[in-house]
Amino acid sequence: MILSKSSVKSINIDKEIDDRIRSGRLNEMLLIVPTNRKMRYLKKEIISQAPKKSTGRINLETIGTFATRLLFFDSTANNRILSEASSAVLLKQSFQEVKLNYFSSYKGEIPHGTLERVKSVISEYKKQGITPELLEIEAESLTGSERIKAEDIAKVFKSYDNKCRQLNVKEIGDVYKEVNLLGGEEFSKRFRELYPDVNFVVINGFDEFTTPEITIINSASELEKIELFLSFDYYSYNPMMFAHLDNCYGKLIKFGFRGISDTSPDFYNKFQNNVRQKLFHNQEKHYFSDHKDRITKISSSSRTGETELIAKEIKNLILNEGVEPSSICVVFNLIKNYSPLIRDIFTLYGIPFNLTDRYPLKESSPVVSVLNFLEILENDFYYKNIFRALSSGYINIEGIDQSNLLKVSVSLKTISGYANWRGTIKDAITQSDRRDDDEENYNAPDKDELEKALGDIEKLYDVLSPFDKKMTTAEFNKNLSDLINWLNLPALLVGEKSGAVEKNVKAVTTFIEELKELFGLFKLEFDKNEKFPLAFFLNQIRTAVSSSRYNIKEKPGYGVQITNLNEIRGLKFDYLFIGGLCDGDFPTRYTPEIFFSGSYKRSELNHQTEERYHFYQSLCAWNKHLYLSYPLY
Repeated sequence: MILSKSSVKSINIDKEIDDRIRSGRLNEMLLIVPTNRKMRYLKKEIISQAPKKSTGRINLETIGTFATRLLFFDSTANNRILSEASSAVLLKQSFQEVKLNYFSSYKGEIPHGTLERVKSVISEYKKQGITPELLEIEAESLTGSERIKAEDIAKVFKSYDNKCRQLNVKEIGDVYKEVNLLGGEEFSKRFRELYPDVNFVVINGFDEFTTPEITIINSASELEKIELFLSFDYYSYNPMMFAHLDNCYGKLIKFGFRGISDTSPDFYNKFQNNVRQKLFHNQEKHYFSDHKDRITKISSSSRTGETELIAKEIKNLILNEGVEPSSICVVFNLIKNYSPLIRDIFTLYGIPFNLTDRYPLKESSPVVSVLNFLEILENDFYYKNIFRALSSGYINIEGIDQSNLLKVSVSLKTISGYANWRGTIKDAITQSDRRDDDEENYNAPDKDELEKALGDIEKLYDVLSPFDKKMTTAEFNKNLSDLINWLNLPALLVGEKSGAVEKNVKAVTTFIEELKELFGLFKLEFDKNEKFPLAFFLNQIRTAVSSSRYNIKEKPGYGVQITNLNEIRGLKFDYLFIGGLCDGDFPTRYTPEIFFSGSYKRSELNHQTEERYHFYQSLCAWNKHLYLSYPLY
């Protein structure tokens, strides 16, 4: 359905957009879509339809980028969006700085899994416009451990929120909040500076909106000389699939939006219309037998077998039917269960693909190698840290003989302590001059081996010595940059012969960018002359790395698209594979987040309706053939 405050009674949105594209009036139009993937898809489509296949500025935004541009209107203001990594570091500090009851057993060292879950909850609270004060009020209506937990989260939330304000960093929920605090005149001024010629706004492809997002949309709809149209995939005649949107729809109606007639040609084919109207209705069973020639069911005993069958079918489409790989899409609800299989099996079958699942930075070998190398000094030359770092392949210090060092370590039973390493080896060198070459000592390292090991340990310390003192943030940052350059890590990554060059370069680039942001926050948070030991910096970096993920840049128009359900909202592919259709994957089991408090917890009924809705959306994303696949076990 289409919602608007405009006085028009009907509209063909597709025609309105096409007219502006073909007449070169793109500057008059603003399109707001749910994902960056949809933005890229639309930009490519608009350029292909534009006169002479070229165009000027295209006003394409997500609601997040739209709000951010409005808020960061003054480019001289010191505003920034907080990354997930830096957010985790600040939240961990908040846990350590407030007195807690429910979380008291952690004694200041919050487990990473718990930290991530609380971070997600607080971010969702911010997006929904829920403040720490509202949480405190909610806690008063609770009892027992639920009340104590809600009070603790409210305390942490308040401390974290204060840190964000003091450092002038924002999550997207903070951006929404501040945009909604702009007066109507200021909102209009900023909009007109950013989009001076826009008179036609279309918001399309969203599932639902939070209250702050609806408020932003309403503000845009009330601007002078603006017609705003909201395409909202909601139909009250099928509550089993759309009931979770009732509240959102009601809020839009309260703001004055009303339904208008959509005169565009039906976007959905017969199958998709049947699905929208009849899927999940309990009153009677519905069979869509006239579509069965275009729908294929795939089943296998395991996820591995399922992925192999998908790969075989795709290879057949490409080789025998001449299908372009870019017109094929494979989607999963829980893509992480299939990502490793996809990478291995699709590579084995020689299928080009674009996989959008992000990699955890904490699993990147070059990043882990750098941390392991610094941990040698942090843990006072513990032997496992030494050999873990030296065997990584990314820490290459000229002249160090790792096998000899290991032999000496085992022979002398040296475990840790730089002073202990040096003292023990020196004693062994002294004794080697007096040692008889009897049977008992035949396997002991000789003097040359001992001297080599001593030199190697001292060489390791020389490389790490800049970190063996308390440092300011600036000093640590410089020392770390110097270390990465001295290790020649960039050249090692680029020169790798494996297929992981792009992945590893992106991981290290993300690592450096995260550290740059983190150290920037530290400069604001601490006195510039305040000094900290290496352990402090490594603790913060480990928290940041554990919360950071990265992705390899997508190659436009290349390969089979492999992604999750949210990423194909509003898109269509000729051939669509929906995989992992088994209980626990799709639909997922109802497991309420224990850190949501009281009435803010999502109900089981709401969860089930959302899962049905996501399935319905995916069923609307194909043109020629649909494949439904699942593992039996």
